Amino acid sequence: MVDAAKPPEVVSIVGVRFLNARPLLAGLEASQPAPFAYRFSTAEPSECAEQLGAGRAIAGLVPTAALPFLPGVGALPSLGVASRQEVRSVLLISRVPLGDVRTLAAHAASRSSVALARLILAERWGVRPRVVEARPPLERMLAGADAAVLIGDPALHVQGRTGLDEIDLAAAWVEWTGLPFVFAVWGVRPAAPAGVGSLLEGSLAYAREHWQDLLPRWAEAHGMDLEQTRRYLGETLTYTLGEAEREGLQEFLRRAAAAGVLPPRREVWRAA
Repeated sequence: MVDAAKPPEVVSIVGVRFLNARPLLAGLEASQPAPFAYRFSTAEPSECAEQLGAGRAIAGLVPTAALPFLPGVGALPSLGVASRQEVRSVLLISRVPLGDVRTLAAHAASRSSVALARLILAERWGVRPRVVEARPPLERMLAGADAAVLIGDPALHVQGRTGLDEIDLAAAWVEWTGLPFVFAVWGVRPAAPAGVGSLLEGSLAYAREHWQDLLPRWAEAHGMDLEQTRRYLGETLTYTLGEAEREGLQEFLRRAAAAGVLPPRREVWRAA
């Protein structure tokens, strides 16, 4: 009697559910074929990092600030969510002068943005506020704090309309360092099957091939105007990491470690 063939192991890949990640996820959402069986899901950024760190996912789109907490996980050097200009979706919003901020409200999902806000507040305004966890909307976050870090879709919906001091954190980083800021990267575990990098690169290629069809769907799903979505995903953000983006990520981790905002981590990139 011949035993039935053992079914292939199904591995998990997790991506961020915000609008800014949709181009990186397009092929995965379309069940793009791969040389291994995989299951794809989405979560908030902090949950993506938690699943990756716990080994429940072999690849995850994670905040750059999560990398020091993910030993052994390598970042794919070619892909990420980055910008060389203001992004409008990563905001530090304050109801007091920035030099007077003593409490900073932040959602646990916004790890990279909170680390960047803490770094900029410490280095440029000389304050180290206590971080208190709070979820959007902005009014609730500011009810118990001097300032708040608001990211993703909630930030896009209020940007320029709060009547308060708004700092676009990506623009502040670029002005400060002259380098792009990388918000998220694909983290890959050492045991990931061969071909996972090609699958993730192919997922972005799928988005580019179907861009005009996907944009209206993404805009509707996230409650955004179509033209605003086109500019945001097609012009404001970049998803291909070049030398400048990789240098920007390394410089962020270096400065954050030097300021005591994050633990140090030197080697972050996944070997080819």
